[in-house]
Amino acid sequence: MRSTFKVLFYTKNQSVKNGKAPIMGRITINGTQAGFSCKKEVSLTLWDVKANRVKGKSEEARTLNQELDNIKAQITKHYQYICDHDSFVTAKKVYNRYVGFGDDYHTLMGLFREQLESYKEKIGKGKAESTYRGLVADYKSLLLFMKSMKNIEDIVIDELEKSFIEDYYTWMIGTCGSANATAFGRVNTLKWLMYIAQEKGWLRIHPFTSFECKPEYKKRSFLTEEELQRLIHVELKYKRQRAMRDMFLFMCFTGLAYADLRAITYDNIHTDSDGGTWLMGNRIKTGVAYVVKLLPIAIELIEKYRDADEKKDSPDCVFPVGEYNTMFLSLRIIGKKCDCHTEVTPHIGRHTFAVLAILKGMPLETLQKVLGHKSILSTQVYAELINPKVGEDTDKICEKIGHVYKLAI
Repeated sequence: MRSTFKVLFYTKNQSVKNGKAPIMGRITINGTQAGFSCKKEVSLTLWDVKANRVKGKSEEARTLNQELDNIKAQITKHYQYICDHDSFVTAKKVYNRYVGFGDDYHTLMGLFREQLESYKEKIGKGKAESTYRGLVADYKSLLLFMKSMKNIEDIVIDELEKSFIEDYYTWMIGTCGSANATAFGRVNTLKWLMYIAQEKGWLRIHPFTSFECKPEYKKRSFLTEEELQRLIHVELKYKRQRAMRDMFLFMCFTGLAYADLRAITYDNIHTDSDGGTWLMGNRIKTGVAYVVKLLPIAIELIEKYRDADEKKDSPDCVFPVGEYNTMFLSLRIIGKKCDCHTEVTPHIGRHTFAVLAILKGMPLETLQKVLGHKSILSTQVYAELINPKVGEDTDKICEKIGHVYKLAI
């Protein structure tokens, strides 16, 4: 698709000296503009505002008009080249090529692809595959936005302005019907890319720092204590299915996510001077440290699989975890067999632990450390789920002061 393209010349009347004003130029393409100085001066009496040229046939007029024509021809040539070789064109990009910046520019999607490749190489080496899949989804969403709303497939990083991210957020919430939490996450991905661009020296000022939005997290699902008991005692026919159930139970009593469960080895398990057993490590997703004092059932599960045949290929790992999809499908079947109202998936174990911990009195600050949350705001999401806890705490207050305050008759 061809762009709307125009080169306009005008005088900078606020800088008149000795009756002469500087001649300025402006490139306009698809609503984007780039202004520049032609490094020429003209007498205001000779300038034709409507024609954007010098009036008359004097030597000065002919010389200036020829120079302006040359400038326009050079700009048009660079515009044509970009149209023929690139998937997008903007006024600033044409101007950069005209003044000699040429190929010395960096694009948003180019940086995004670079970061995706870098992240992909680190999967299993401190980075989680699930996070990579999320970044790929973010990339596809951003590309769709630019194609459908901006008629471009990329944009030069130093052309980005706050209005770009405002339009993107509005498009996600409105046109796409994305959840607030999804849009919030994708906004943060864009901000993260801009911080990388700053570190590389491609940006002087972060264009999106002043843009703010708040997530509305969807309600977390979790298993009730009754469902957890049914899961523990259900009879399962197949050995691998029982192993999937056991590993899920370990997540329910430690708060580990699937990627963290797969990563733990016996080096992550420690015994303190009082004989207590601890699990310590860094979350694969965020790198944040977590520390869990293991409950007896969790210790039993570790010992159950210490010499398991399934771990022959990876004897240092605590559990024979396997692929995510295999666990996902197995847990769905087990959940239905146990008549769980919540669909049982690997991450439900983490949610279940968080809710159970709060119900039994664990402070949010402690739970934050156990779960390895960067911010306590993420931990507070679980506290908002638990109406029974609110009721229990209110009952305690009622026992103390319920008989004290009564209406006057």
